[in-house]
Amino acid sequence: MTAPARPRFVCMNRDFVPYEDAKVHVLSAAFKYAATVYEGIRAYWSDDTGDAPIFRLREHLERLQLSADLSRLPLPDSIEEIEARLVELIRRNELKQDMHIRIIAFVSADDGLIDAVEPVDLMIATMPMGRYPEEVAGKTALDVGISHWQRLSDAAMPPRVKTSGNYVNSRLALLQARHSGYDDALLLDARGKVTEGPGYNFFMVRRGEVVTPMVTQGILEGITRETIIELLAEVHGIQVVQREIDKTEVLVAEEAFFCGSGKEVRPIASVDRHQLRRPAPGEMTRAIRDTYFDVVRGRRPEFGRWLTPVWKEPAP
Repeated sequence: MTAPARPRFVCMNRDFVPYEDAKVHVLSAAFKYAATVYEGIRAYWSDDTGDAPIFRLREHLERLQLSADLSRLPLPDSIEEIEARLVELIRRNELKQDMHIRIIAFVSADDGLIDAVEPVDLMIATMPMGRYPEEVAGKTALDVGISHWQRLSDAAMPPRVKTSGNYVNSRLALLQARHSGYDDALLLDARGKVTEGPGYNFFMVRRGEVVTPMVTQGILEGITRETIIELLAEVHGIQVVQREIDKTEVLVAEEAFFCGSGKEVRPIASVDRHQLRRPAPGEMTRAIRDTYFDVVRGRRPEFGRWLTPVWKEPAP
């Protein structure tokens, strides 16, 4: 993805500070032991409404709370306080465009051991979101390799939450895939079943069914994943099948795509050099991608409950 422009301000705890002054000590537990949990959120500008509503903010903040609870990190602020501070930060940064939002709760103690859990600081950053390099180059779908790295299990670390340490697993898989000449990676679990990509969920179309791994298979409980499942049911009348997926099923699938807040809906063209049965993006992938972007950009008022306004007052 193209590097985002630096915002003017970052929110550190309850203060709005210049970007250059948002710092964490190199000996903090966050830096030494990855004692952090976070959320990545999107907001999309609409010329029609003159606003950049934040997509499913409440669900993201609830997951942040869940991640903090499982990681035994007490959040310093309520969900309502974080929400209000985020809206204020976007306004201070004068962002009237598509953007990426990062909220990180982290242990800032610089004299503690690995079991340090306090104090917990909270950082909020908002940045313009650029296009992915392959999109800029005109590439419409991803060539994916099945990773040599195994997806971590719930017996080792909690994949369903967004704690930073989990993403070493994703980073290794993605770097290995890029080194091998692929655009992206697909990770399997200890039993050889499909889990997800390096930080985003996976769907495929197989014999006309839309299929995705179950939440008990070492995947992140993705908010975009949940959104896709709901939109397919409510808009397209398609019930997603949640089940185990064999590696070879993916190789002979009709279509496949990744989804996530940052990844959005990204078509997959091939897996391990096997071209999928339909040219990517396939019909189903195009349909759900179009619906998704209509929703996040406010063109489907029936899903307005998922949008938190920034520049406009919420409807009564």
